[in-house]
Amino acid sequence: MEIPPEIDKKCDELIAQYPRKKSAAMLILHLIQEKLGYFDDDAIKFAAGKLGVRPIEVYGMISFYPMFTTAPRGRIHIKVCRTLSCAMAGSVKLGHEISKLVNCPIGETRGIYTLEFVECLGNCVKAPNVQVNDKLFENVAPEEADKFIEKISAMDADGSLAPAPFDAEPNAEGDFESPAYKG
Repeated sequence: MEIPPEIDKKCDELIAQYPRKKSAAMLILHLIQEKLGYFDDDAIKFAAGKLGVRPIEVYGMISFYPMFTTAPRGRIHIKVCRTLSCAMAGSVKLGHEISKLVNCPIGETRGIYTLEFVECLGNCVKAPNVQVNDKLFENVAPEEADKFIEKISAMDADGSLAPAPFDAEPNAEGDFESPAYKG
């Protein structure tokens, strides 16, 4: 895919804020993921060129971090936590119930849905947890999977499920904030 000039320009702006190009790696990867939706070979080579690294190094980063993907995702990306606290609270059953309801096998994309099990979402005390796009849902009981799907479908219809844009601008302290964790 062709890299739009505005992404090229924004990457240059991000890199300029650091003494080493590689220091801007995560910001650049987030920017590309948000704007393009996924990393194809061209996006990987572009990021590598901007960061001054080999494409395999960029691929290593995007294959390690679960927020990056090399395949298009559905508009509604459902991530069901399966680590110990959530699994004991029924997340595995929940994932399978959601799979049936949205007709999307776990680990795949079908239509508007991408469904996958993920490791810890960092909210064990309120298990089971599900993240949809960048919104976290707590205490999602397997027996209420149908109500959960109705809720996210309504949110998708009214636009409130749309992921927050990744604004790669520093806050007052000079730190970059992830839109998933803004209050």
